[in-house]
Amino acid sequence: MIRTGTADQGDDSVRMPGRDGWHPDTVIPGYECKTVALASRIENDAIATFVRKQVIEPIRDDKAPGRWMHRLRSAISGKDSGQQEQAPSPRAIMYVHGWNDYFYRTHVAEFWESLGVRFYAVDLRRYGRSLRPDETPGYIEDLHEYSVELNALRDEIVDDLGDRVQIMLVAHSQGGLISSLWMNAEHPDHVTALALNSPWLELQGNRMLRIVSTPVLKGLLLRGGRSVLPIPDPGFYQKTILHALGGEWEYDAYPFEGEQQFVPRAGWLEAIYRAQSEISGGLDISVPVLVSTSDRSMMQLTWDEKMREADTVLDVVAIREAAIRLGDLVTLARIKHGIHDLSMSFAKPRREYFSMIAKWAADNAWNREFDDAGLHDALDAVSDAGVPWTASDSGPAAAQVLRQDDGADEESGIV
Repeated sequence: MIRTGTADQGDDSVRMPGRDGWHPDTVIPGYECKTVALASRIENDAIATFVRKQVIEPIRDDKAPGRWMHRLRSAISGKDSGQQEQAPSPRAIMYVHGWNDYFYRTHVAEFWESLGVRFYAVDLRRYGRSLRPDETPGYIEDLHEYSVELNALRDEIVDDLGDRVQIMLVAHSQGGLISSLWMNAEHPDHVTALALNSPWLELQGNRMLRIVSTPVLKGLLLRGGRSVLPIPDPGFYQKTILHALGGEWEYDAYPFEGEQQFVPRAGWLEAIYRAQSEISGGLDISVPVLVSTSDRSMMQLTWDEKMREADTVLDVVAIREAAIRLGDLVTLARIKHGIHDLSMSFAKPRREYFSMIAKWAADNAWNREFDDAGLHDALDAVSDAGVPWTASDSGPAAAQVLRQDDGADEESGIV
């Protein structure tokens, strides 16, 4: 049985998500969002939210950098004006965030949009724009359930840009784990490549640590899936990104109504373990995969300024070892001095990351190069996107960005 619209409680039938129209985003000026209703096995039915940049008219690929030169060459070559070449396939990015996260990285969207690539993001159920007051933030018991909103976003992109669209799926951290499962299980049409940014493919340490810790987790599950796990977050990762704490980025960590108290829970972690076990058993993702990480991890109990140029959240060695099990064509990339979200690293590694992923995507997702001048301008813009921090920026404001002293054992930073 298939129905559209918001599901009624107590109905276990399979339903397609209901849809409404795009409307101005209340979080990011110049962007718009759209919600879809999702049936859910836990709590009440949920929603997901799609986000894209507002445009007066759809981006046409023949207006992208370099297309005018192609048309000029065709005219000079003497081709019959009546013999029209078929326009190149539209290109799009589909972006999936990580744990305790939502879409706010406008510099990422602007980079791709400036290259003529349409950018779409999703706030998954119980995250960001999609989190309702009566829901448990970020809670899920099976990562495969996210296939509903990913399928819906893919369909939305195809509806917008046409059946010839070529989509590259870009995903960060936990979103990389979710997206890998979806690509393996669904082999979705129109998605031509998968680019993972520090994906959470394995537990910190290695596979053996996950196996050894599983019995402990099973014991905690006896108290219920929503049992809070005693995993404190010292707030080091946010120190690497938030401007008031020494990073380069100014954004509101919680721009939504009420407090978003994301804490690790037993049922959620069991879902992570099961997903990582699938990865370790080997997947069969049929499209090219790019796995990018920092060149090193620094996970320790005390702060070190060198953490600003390392992954302070995940074990990059474990990620790279797990990555080779994703499919037959996997490319590994290391970004020297990158942080956990490579797109938010300092200017030099940030530029290296965007340059690398753009060139990889041109060859593997779209089989079409970007105009050199256009790519150079886009890289200049993304390099300048951060706000360099100086000692004069520190002060009382820094202490109020996060309640690290009185809530570190109850909160989990955006990853």
